[in-house]
Amino acid sequence: MTTTFNHQHQQWKHFSLTHITYPTINNATLIEYITPPLLALLSLTPPFGVCALVTSVFFQKDVVAAYLLVGSLLTAAISSAIKRVLKHPRPPRYDDDGDVEYGMPSNHSCFAWFGATFLILYIVRRGGVWASSSLSSYSLRGSNDGSTPPSAAAISQSSSAWKLFSNVWHHLHTSIAIVLFIGIALGCAYSRVYLGYHTANQVTAGSILGCALGVLWYRMFELRLVRDSLVWLDGG
Repeated sequence: MTTTFNHQHQQWKHFSLTHITYPTINNATLIEYITPPLLALLSLTPPFGVCALVTSVFFQKDVVAAYLLVGSLLTAAISSAIKRVLKHPRPPRYDDDGDVEYGMPSNHSCFAWFGATFLILYIVRRGGVWASSSLSSYSLRGSNDGSTPPSAAAISQSSSAWKLFSNVWHHLHTSIAIVLFIGIALGCAYSRVYLGYHTANQVTAGSILGCALGVLWYRMFELRLVRDSLVWLDGG
């Protein structure tokens, strides 16, 4: 039995979850050539981030990633709710389909800065209250003291050279990670203005909201009740 559908008198619209357009420049320099598609990719930070977190949860059984995923989804819900209350229109674009869409605050900027804030606090304070927990999740393995790899713990006691190298390496990769997180969040936020999806004020509001929620979500992460719950979920 064959089923046919008559779409002749129906209106079609694109599925906007990952639909990103960017401008092309004639006779562009190398920088002008690579900047628009790079910003388009950075604009897709939220779906890429969710995919990474879901992968960590299901394949690495990472409860910290699960906690961050839940926070990211709540952040998106809060941002969307505020957007519907404020009803601040997006800036006009060439490809508008006539639907009224609101843009204050920017969900993408909010998501990016929420994740960046939480992850920066996590790697900076990793040796804090979590150092003594029994959480064996993938993201916390190897954090005996927050700075020294467990395989080198015995060596570091007798080798000042290794301890120095370990400390330098810890600060180096921590600094690189922080710069990377900030760069991605800045790039995502800027891309929304550059590509014409939001105004600067909408992106700024989303970024501030994301940072505030990131700090709040991390503070909850350090609560004993939350810590014990994650340890229990992790089988600790």
